[in-house]
Amino acid sequence: MATSSPLPDPANPGPFGHKQRKNFFFPEGKTEFNHGSYGTFPRSVQENMLKWHNLAEQNPDRWVRLDLKPALRKVRSQLAEFMNCDTDDLALVQNTTTGVNAVLRSLKFVPGDRILQFSTGYVNVVKTTSYICDTHENVKIIEVPVVMPMTDQEIVYLVEKTVQDLIAKQDGTRVRLAVIDWISSVPAVVHPIKPLIDMLQSYGIMVLVDGAHVIGQLPIDLTYMNADFFITNCHKWLYSVRGSAVLHVPKRYQSVIHPTAIQGDYKSGFELEFAWNGTMDYSNMLSIEGALEFRKQYGEKAIINYTHKLAIHGGNIMAEILGTNVLTPHEHQVGNMVNVRLPIKNINHPKIQTPDYLIRHLLDKYNLYSPTYLHGGHFWTRVSSQIYLELDDFVHLGNVWKEVINELNTEPEN
Repeated sequence: MATSSPLPDPANPGPFGHKQRKNFFFPEGKTEFNHGSYGTFPRSVQENMLKWHNLAEQNPDRWVRLDLKPALRKVRSQLAEFMNCDTDDLALVQNTTTGVNAVLRSLKFVPGDRILQFSTGYVNVVKTTSYICDTHENVKIIEVPVVMPMTDQEIVYLVEKTVQDLIAKQDGTRVRLAVIDWISSVPAVVHPIKPLIDMLQSYGIMVLVDGAHVIGQLPIDLTYMNADFFITNCHKWLYSVRGSAVLHVPKRYQSVIHPTAIQGDYKSGFELEFAWNGTMDYSNMLSIEGALEFRKQYGEKAIINYTHKLAIHGGNIMAEILGTNVLTPHEHQVGNMVNVRLPIKNINHPKIQTPDYLIRHLLDKYNLYSPTYLHGGHFWTRVSSQIYLELDDFVHLGNVWKEVINELNTEPEN
């Protein structure tokens, strides 16, 4: 009986690891540990993007008037198959921030409405909900304090208790909308999204899932998930060109959700309203086609398995080098990004408090970078695993951070 080939992992990388560097644009000596912030794309995806760009330039009228919208619909159809949903429920947008704004600024909030969000929400999303509150009478944010490590059950319990406490007040307020990260940015944690959605909807609360980091990092089944709204960046983990994201809005909400830039197709239907964003280069969105083609040659399971296991093992290696720990002991809460504690003695060190000091120091001296943040009274670094990395890269990064931290811990602070 034939047996299936084992999935690639850090010990047996198969087509992954340093041999993948040739497919990307990294110069010699540059190792990328921060894929999560901005993503990067393979050479073949750039070629796909240029194909669309050149088509537009060869005949602008034909492109804009006849060919653009069918091309966009084809990409949406490919994404619908990838995420198990209806093509007509998807809209292509520039990024997650744009998609979140489209939803939040379209919904009608009334006095007494509350927006629930995690304390670890992404800054752009938090600022957008703050804007909604600033521009609506008696609409406020309810923040759920999430301090990791926590189990999935503890997170769901804390969110439900927050909802129940508000209901118990009987003061005319209600949680109208919950904005929930599937994978939070900092700290990078995979949240129990399906139990959260089901629980919140059982209280009549709409759920907007911020999935900025999800597509390409975790399998997605939007029909099963059944969120009210979902947004994800394709230019992060899926490998498309920057400025490409996809918004999912079920038909029950499409009549009330509009793009942030209103144009001539206003009230002409969800697809038409979001298909035309004015005169711009759409080749970045259309490069999603090339990203999906690149991933198909290796298989989605193989990519996800390799990057997840590399994040787990690489994070543990870094923690051992630094004499610290990773943020969460639960491996299912880690996707492709792992959080490693940095043993900085004084978290108020003047250099740490100096804007951009660590960014410049790491990039200028070592030609690498992994972002840092404060959480739970400790400093952490978020390290992104990718198909072009190997365990030796995590060893190198761990030793770099050890050197940097030793300097900070031993030098005078004034």
